Amino acid sequence: MFYNYFLIALQQLRKQPVFSAIKVLSLTLGLVCSILVITHVQYTYSYDKHFPGWENVYRMVTSFTTDQRVNSNQIADAYLPPLLQDYQQIETAARVQSTNGLFARGDEAASNDYLWVEPQFLDIFPRDFLQGDAATALTDINTVIMDETTAQKYFGSEDPMGQILTLDNQFDLRVTGIVRDLPQNTHMDMPMLVSAETARAVFGANFMNGTTWAGYGGTMAYMVIPIAAEAQNISADLADFIQRNVPEQQRDFVNRIDVTLSLESLEDIYLSPRQGFGAQNNPRAQILLGLSAFAILILITSCINFANLSLSQVQQRGKEIGVRKTLGANRGQVVIQFLFESLLLTAIALLIALPAVYLLLPVYTALTNTEFTLATLLEANQAGVLIVFVLLTGVLSGLVPALILSRFQPVTSIKGLGLRGRLSRLVRSAITVVQFATAMILVLLAIAINLQIGFLNDFEMGFNRNNLVILDTRFNPRNAEEFNYDALINDLRQHPGVVNVARSQTPPPNTGGYNPWRREGWPAEQLVPISHFGVDENYVRTMELQLLAGRDFSLDFPADYMPAGQPNTEQVYGALITPAAVSNFEFESNDDALNKILELGNLKFRVVGVVDNFRLGGGLEDVLRSTSVLRANAAPVRPLLIRIDPAQQESVLAHIDTVWERHRPEIPINRTFYSATYNQAVYDQTNGISKASLFAAFITICIAALGLYALAFYSSQRRTKEVGVRKVLGATSGSIIGLLTWDFIKPVLVASLLAGLGGYYAASYFFKQFQSSTELPAVFYGLVMAVTLIVAVLTVAVQCYRTASADPVTSLRYE
Repeated sequence: MFYNYFLIALQQLRKQPVFSAIKVLSLTLGLVCSILVITHVQYTYSYDKHFPGWENVYRMVTSFTTDQRVNSNQIADAYLPPLLQDYQQIETAARVQSTNGLFARGDEAASNDYLWVEPQFLDIFPRDFLQGDAATALTDINTVIMDETTAQKYFGSEDPMGQILTLDNQFDLRVTGIVRDLPQNTHMDMPMLVSAETARAVFGANFMNGTTWAGYGGTMAYMVIPIAAEAQNISADLADFIQRNVPEQQRDFVNRIDVTLSLESLEDIYLSPRQGFGAQNNPRAQILLGLSAFAILILITSCINFANLSLSQVQQRGKEIGVRKTLGANRGQVVIQFLFESLLLTAIALLIALPAVYLLLPVYTALTNTEFTLATLLEANQAGVLIVFVLLTGVLSGLVPALILSRFQPVTSIKGLGLRGRLSRLVRSAITVVQFATAMILVLLAIAINLQIGFLNDFEMGFNRNNLVILDTRFNPRNAEEFNYDALINDLRQHPGVVNVARSQTPPPNTGGYNPWRREGWPAEQLVPISHFGVDENYVRTMELQLLAGRDFSLDFPADYMPAGQPNTEQVYGALITPAAVSNFEFESNDDALNKILELGNLKFRVVGVVDNFRLGGGLEDVLRSTSVLRANAAPVRPLLIRIDPAQQESVLAHIDTVWERHRPEIPINRTFYSATYNQAVYDQTNGISKASLFAAFITICIAALGLYALAFYSSQRRTKEVGVRKVLGATSGSIIGLLTWDFIKPVLVASLLAGLGGYYAASYFFKQFQSSTELPAVFYGLVMAVTLIVAVLTVAVQCYRTASADPVTSLRYE
């Protein structure tokens, strides 16, 4: 029986090569997109699952409320000891901090990411040691382990075991272990691990071991809880845990900001929104969701197109169905026959799709910043998913045509009456509406994404983003005599192309510390979270901020400046604020704010001036986290901001490099343009979804056009005799073309109305993912509608012209 089905299917391929090719092409497009995204999804959900016992690993995370709810992947240092005391179900736990440092070997130095870790970290995340012993590698101070790539970076072909690296010119680290490189699908880079005891020996015993319950200095905590039910019980009890253990002197503040703790399983971390302090959105999750949505829409459009093409062949297949039923075939057998043909075409499409996926895979992985191969999908535990997916695609594509065509009575089928009546027209029109509405929504979304990219790139930040160089001096206050800081700055200023040089504790696009401030005279519990950092008297001019009231910082007022080291709590220092801070502190006006006192903990600051609002992170920055207080600071800091003359850019950059080589020859220079850093951030957050939306829009338009062509072909066949009669009665070819074309334009117009509504909601959802966003002007809705109508008319024009131009005698003899 199936052999006969196979022969019939091959016969249909030969009889209708164009239609068969279009069916295979549309399914191939859908399968290529879907297979790429399926592989991406499987790869994403494989993150961290290469660690033994990954299903028992959790990260402790925290949330608290200031003027908004902050969800952080960090915890206060004080949480872990009482957690281990209260919950014996926790098998092991370790605190960790991620940072970056300068590692030197002799006269050569290079920066590298590394982790401060407690020894138990290796019990939670076991590493494959190529050299050294996991049990003792991090138990001593001044020890470090590194992966193969990092060892090659610093030691080349030499044996790194026992070798010495100097970290930040402060202390020497002995290499006690070399571990195998981790695969890319790990949520946290672990190229170098340095023992926490080393940090405590240098920075003090409170490093990752403090006593505050509402202070966050970058510490993260991981733990192993072997029984999932126990993890749920712990999570449910964490609110009571805080109340049981928080010190009385901190209880009021902890309760006021509503500190909460929760457990996050290891498999959820990669897509977690808690990727940084206070992060509200995770681009990874949004991109994956967008790609999945695009792939599903393309595949659905492909399946609908397949059904549309199959239904358009009803007159060619009607007699075949009637003869089969007359010879005894039942409806179920006819359904199986059509499903078999659908599955055969889907299998052919898969054979074409797999090489296409292989060729497109490098482009896709580069676009999405992933690292997987086609072998990922063809692994034993994943191949079954692919097989089921292809079978479902084949069944969904052929099921509707099979059910509709199989219901015809033998007499009806043999007479070739086919699909007629209002219901059949509605079905075909609905197919066209769905296809074109989907395509137009994707086009509108692609336009919205590109408008948002342009908006972010042109965002008014309140300062001059261009020609601003950020130089990392690598200044270390614990080794202040390492180089002549003031001489470095003075030498930088000697070039005529250097407009200004400023010191800033926080380089843009970072926004500084985020702490509760209060206005003098306010009740103790009335606090306003404010982003702030220290700058010198050149900052406002270098950044080209606009002074609205009062004065700038000046060396003529030395009392403004906080000194290096411990500040004097009896002194009132100087501060510049923005209109946003004027509002937050409830001053009546900018002038009213002048000379008022603000308090940060036990420190006091006098408002000496008001500068216009600025956004260091541009349109990507959370407005509530925008810097609104600048403190006068006299101490040396790592970042220098250098405003340069664009006409002398090349010579200025060469001058900066020369000065650096003179003062810091042992350390590689790290200078960047702010505009390049910001543009890269915009690119990273929008590039993947932007190109994917354009691709998805193009593919769906192509598939929709193919479907419309099928509908035009079917309709033209159905109305051949009608056209002949009209021409005999005097109708012109032009009027007939207009009549036939109007039938196809009507569903496209309906699709335009639906697409306008769907496109609005799709664009609105996308815009909500950004802190600052533009809008989709109405003109683009009209433009997309007009272009879609043109595409529709061009698609059906040839077929309509062919039908309208046919000889009336031939048309009237058509069966």
